[in-house]
Amino acid sequence: MIRARGFTLLELLIAVAVFAALSAVAYGGLQAVLNADVQTRQRAELLAELQVTLAVLERDLRQAVPVSPRDGFGDRLPALRYSPLATEPELELVRAGSGGVQRLRRVGWRVTAAGLERRSWPVLNAGDDTEPGARVFLASHEADGLLEPVTMELRFVVPAAGGEEVLDSWPPLQLSGEAPMLPPLVEVVLEVPGLGRVERHLALSENAS
Repeated sequence: MIRARGFTLLELLIAVAVFAALSAVAYGGLQAVLNADVQTRQRAELLAELQVTLAVLERDLRQAVPVSPRDGFGDRLPALRYSPLATEPELELVRAGSGGVQRLRRVGWRVTAAGLERRSWPVLNAGDDTEPGARVFLASHEADGLLEPVTMELRFVVPAAGGEEVLDSWPPLQLSGEAPMLPPLVEVVLEVPGLGRVERHLALSENAS
């Protein structure tokens, strides 16, 4: 008669240890897959938001028109203006194609603590005390306890004798020859946390061939 042989305590301990090791490896792999999936979805959402941001910004610039609004004193302002030396640098321009009765619209783009903000005024002249509507694109997010905002850099390219001149503000303070109301080409450089540097070169409609 053959007796059934059971497991010894040592064998049980070895089996439990092997099972625990395999479980730890499997859990680590599953956690890595889940983390990669979260990062992939976050990056996809950020890329989608970047595409929307660039589409709206490019539309505003390509529909810029050489129309000068007035300030609070009735003086004419540049059709497009930007200075990186301002306390709060903002690209401000007049664009067409808004629809409705008033087809011209004054819009502005600036970097805030919340992200890249687009402002739109229902009136053309800057002297009117009308609050603009605002929408934030590419919202700042927190990483490692630090707030990482998007940054924006603008350059304006104009033809010049012997080539072209690249300016960091508009209208230009000094330029060889007469400056047009709108720059022929605008270079937009965005530094987006999580995506890096993004550049766009845009020919404005007034100067596009």
